[in-house]
Amino acid sequence: MTAPALVITFLGTGSGVPTLDRNLACVAVQRQGELFLFDCGEAAQIQYRRAGLGFGPLRAIFISHLHGVHITGLMGLLMSLQMADRREPLDLYGPPGLRAYVRENQRLLRTGFRYELRFREVEEAATLYETEQVSIRCRPVEHRVFCLGFRLEETPRPGRFSLERAAELSIPSGPLYGALQRGERVTLADGRVITPEEVLGPARPGVSMAYVTDTRPCAAAVELARGVDALIHEATFGKDLAADAAKKSHCTTTEAAEIARLAGARKLLLTHISPRYGDLGALAREARAIFPETWVAHDLYRYEIFHREAEEPLHAEG
Repeated sequence: MTAPALVITFLGTGSGVPTLDRNLACVAVQRQGELFLFDCGEAAQIQYRRAGLGFGPLRAIFISHLHGVHITGLMGLLMSLQMADRREPLDLYGPPGLRAYVRENQRLLRTGFRYELRFREVEEAATLYETEQVSIRCRPVEHRVFCLGFRLEETPRPGRFSLERAAELSIPSGPLYGALQRGERVTLADGRVITPEEVLGPARPGVSMAYVTDTRPCAAAVELARGVDALIHEATFGKDLAADAAKKSHCTTTEAAEIARLAGARKLLLTHISPRYGDLGALAREARAIFPETWVAHDLYRYEIFHREAEEPLHAEG
């Protein structure tokens, strides 16, 4: 069975105040043994445990903005990492003030960490995290306070290795196959130089996702979501409360759906739901009228993204 490229787990899908059904904003993204956390609302660490996520794989935390809904769980999580005897550094990314928030809480709570916290505060579009395989970028969106949206994107993967073509070129199986698949030239015993292009098919796209909350509809949100496999977007209000959404710098279900449509996203996952709503189906129907591939997330909902040559899985709320 093909393993997913990304596993998205919604640890909190509410806005404003937590309810018995929805905790506050927090999304975990797993990729090849690494885990990234986007926002860290109240009780995030409890949901983290309920979801069966280990502390070891956590590589970085990305905070969109400094409203309490998105950050009040951070100190508890950091202290739990200390209690779990974490020693590896942890990267924290977010807007100006993030470092001061954590350090002042440390001072008042008289707590220290044996592991290193590495802060990066940004005020403009930037690449925050980058390896040979994946990058995470941010871009400011439009909210009442400075707020960042994020995009995780894999680099294109090498094309499929053609065993038939390798046989035609008399390339011996073994380490040379691996070198070609890694994009390296190889020299055969007879002196011929074989390039990867001679045995590899076209490059295959990696997967991508965007996390956009809180914001009004804006060009930055569309750019972050351009062509992604999954757009996680706030939908604090139903379409009947468009005036409230505009006043409070949030989006409605239909506004989020329009962003997904304009961006050419493949799926839309709505989150940051106002506690006034109990019927998620009604919210989904509003958005699906504009963007059919919409799901409304609930706490502990898992969404798997597969590389595109794999069979597209069926998704359902559950």
